[in-house]
Amino acid sequence: MSMEAYALCARAMPGVAEWQAAIDATGFDLKLDAVRMPPATQGHLPATWRRREAGFECQIIPLSDLTDSYTVIDFGGPWTCVYAFYFATLPARAGAWMDVAACAAQSDGIVFDPQEGQLLTAEAAIRYAHDTVARIVSLDAQFDTSADG
Repeated sequence: MSMEAYALCARAMPGVAEWQAAIDATGFDLKLDAVRMPPATQGHLPATWRRREAGFECQIIPLSDLTDSYTVIDFGGPWTCVYAFYFATLPARAGAWMDVAACAAQSDGIVFDPQEGQLLTAEAAIRYAHDTVARIVSLDAQFDTSADG
């Protein structure tokens, strides 16, 4: 099952180096693969987390895609750039949440989690991402699914 998260930003992320710096500033160990990064931040964003592929899909969408679909939610704003993140695996979930939280923090934004139907401040999204990563690490240890063993 594919899941999604959205970063609603006051400004667009300038480039891969800034995205990586934002991720690093949050204390996450996600590494974007700048060499394989698609143009204009559209498509699969390759990333590595704990020596595992943790890439996810990302695209810029119009805010109206959210406001038309989720009519009861007040997204506030103004948001000049909305990034949609799509993921299906546990490592991709970790990667996407690390990236969406860092993106919101770097660009004065908020995060929308449609699975939970909630808006998160950048700080709350960072906490949520840390909790998500910790749960995935715990599952990996419990089921020995990580490449680390």
